[in-house]
Amino acid sequence: MILIVEDDPQVGRLVALVLQRNGRDCQVVSDGTTALLRAKEMRPQMIFADLTIKGMSGSALCNALKSHDETRSIPYVVLSGDRDIAEKARLCGADDYLMKPFDFPDLIRLVNKYARTES
Repeated sequence: MILIVEDDPQVGRLVALVLQRNGRDCQVVSDGTTALLRAKEMRPQMIFADLTIKGMSGSALCNALKSHDETRSIPYVVLSGDRDIAEKARLCGADDYLMKPFDFPDLIRLVNKYARTES
């Protein structure tokens, strides 16, 4: 399962649709606080998260997940239109980033790179 953290419902649905069409289960949440709880409960294969989300910023979410033993190894990919995305992703400890707007093949490439297969 892939966790998508996106407060724009259309973008969240679109990412989920692309991933589902490529055989992946996913869940979309719209705020950082819920994402932190879900990540701890469900241990997703990977997380795609925007930097600007409600409740807790994407950077704060990444920092929180990377500082806990049980969630540290979950690959975290920042999805954002922020022009400083590379630097912000590096600073929060994200595994990778993808600039919005993005091409679907790039999204799938990151999934194939980071998401472990279902067991």
